[in-house]
Amino acid sequence: MATSNDDVSKELDTLKKDLASLRGDISSLSQAVKAVGEEKGEAAYRRVLEKGEEFRKQGEDAVAKVGHKIDEKPMTSVLAAFGTGLLVGLLLNQRRH
Repeated sequence: MATSNDDVSKELDTLKKDLASLRGDISSLSQAVKAVGEEKGEAAYRRVLEKGEEFRKQGEDAVAKVGHKIDEKPMTSVLAAFGTGLLVGLLLNQRRH
């Protein structure tokens, strides 16, 4: 009987050690996953900032081109804006009726 209790006690101690080791492994794994997630998140954030800067630059270039065209032909620009506004106004007015 004493041998049986000793065997159970040894098995229980081994099981406790294995559980403690498993807890440590799980903790290490969760820290590694967190670090990878943070790294990928930061990389994605940098890419978004780069694309945002690229789109801002393209928008500024487009506005500059339009401004240049208006400066080149101001009367044509005014007439085009007036015609576009008139057309949109007529289209919206027809929707009301």
